[in-house]
Amino acid sequence: MKIANITRIGKHKVYDLSVDEVEHYVLENGVVTHNTGIYYSADNIFIIGRQQEKTGTDLVGYNFIINVEKSRFVREKSKIPIEVTFEGGISKWSGLLDMAIEAGHIVKPSNGWYQIASDGTDSKKYRRKETDTKEFWIPILSDKSFNEWIERRYIISSESIMNEEVTSEDVSAAYSDE
Repeated sequence: MKIANITRIGKHKVYDLSVDEVEHYVLENGVVTHNTGIYYSADNIFIIGRQQEKTGTDLVGYNFIINVEKSRFVREKSKIPIEVTFEGGISKWSGLLDMAIEAGHIVKPSNGWYQIASDGTDSKKYRRKETDTKEFWIPILSDKSFNEWIERRYIISSESIMNEEVTSEDVSAAYSDE
């Protein structure tokens, strides 16, 4: 679809109106409004859940899950895990294990064990806590296919999509028709 016409109207105030128990409302001048509330007017809505992290019966921190309900910057319905311990703060490796499993870069050969997906050769098996090291993650983070998977999984489309469909010539032509 091409832009047929662009009419500049300048800056105007807009209002988000709410009417109790009514889904829409027609104003005197024929303008129709719809109850949108804060959800539609927000740029980002993140809901944070929390689970206790324990060693035995001792509480040592929390695992937070950031659920992206709405965002103009991150793919909606994404779940971003963050591990925070009282002793060490935010873990720099938070959430990577879950993402690498989902991406197929790490496999679980048996319950409680993790293994870097390989080209068919046997590789070392790790326990969960053993994966929180630079030596474990650098090869995976250096893998171009893992980085591409992360980008496809979490980043929403950018201006490149708009550039493919609407060129500067299209916009210029629309303005010249005025």
